[in-house]
Amino acid sequence: MPAFVAPLVGFALGALLAWFSAAAPHRPGALRAAELRLAPGPRDRPLALVSLFAVLVFAPVCAYFLVFAPDWSFAYLADTRRIPSAVDLVLLLLDAASVPAGFAAAQRFAASAGGQPTAQRLVRSLAIFAGAPLAIALIAVIALSRRLAIDGTYRQVEGDFGVHPVAGGPLGYALLWMFTMLAAGFAVTVSALLRREPPGGGQKTEPPLGPSPRAVRSEPAPAVEPPRPASTRPQRRLGLGKGGRSNRPG
Repeated sequence: MPAFVAPLVGFALGALLAWFSAAAPHRPGALRAAELRLAPGPRDRPLALVSLFAVLVFAPVCAYFLVFAPDWSFAYLADTRRIPSAVDLVLLLLDAASVPAGFAAAQRFAASAGGQPTAQRLVRSLAIFAGAPLAIALIAVIALSRRLAIDGTYRQVEGDFGVHPVAGGPLGYALLWMFTMLAAGFAVTVSALLRREPPGGGQKTEPPLGPSPRAVRSEPAPAVEPPRPASTRPQRRLGLGKGGRSNRPG
C-alpha cells in the first residue's frame, strides 16, 4: 500500500468498523441498518478489537511495502535511501493509530447529539469519516497511477531503464496477497464486533428486595428413655408370706 494513502485508508477502515459496531446484525445490507446493537455502556471491548486489527493486520501490511518496496511505496517521488529510518517508523506508527482514530471519531460524531444515534446520523458519519478519506486516497492513486504501475527503483524510474510492470511480477503478487489478508482480517474483526454479547447479558440476577425470612430455630426432640427390664423376682401379694402362706394370725 502506498505510504501517502495508508493513513487515509486506515482512518476509513476504522470508521467502517465503528459503523459495523453500531449496526444490528439482523439488518441486511451495510447502508440499511437503523438500530443499535449495543446500548450506551462501556466500549472497551470494541476498541480493543479494532486496535488488534490495526496492530496485527493493517500495520504489517503497510510495513511490508515500506521495507521491501520503499521506492514504490513513495511512488518514486523521493529516493528512499536518503530518507532516515525514523521516518518509516513514524509512518508505521501513524498507520497503526489511524484505524482506532477513525473508529473513535466516527463513534463520537454519531453520539454527539446525545442518546442513541439515529440511522441518518450513522450514515452521515460513515460518509464523512469513511467516504471522504477513501475519495482523497483514490484521487491520489489515480493521479500517480503511471508511477504505481511500474516496479523498479528510484534511479531506474528517473533514468527510464530496467523497469517492468507491477502486474505479473513479484510486487503484483505481493499486493494481491496482502490485500487478501487485509480483507480477511477486516471480515474477522467485523464478525467479532457483531457477535459480541451486549452489556448486561452476563450479569447475575439480583435477589428480590425485601426482608429476608428469619430462620426458625429447631428445638431438639426430647430424649426417649429406654424401657426398664421387667423384674424376675416374684411379686408379693398383700398378706401372703413366702411360699404363698398367709401372714394373718389365726
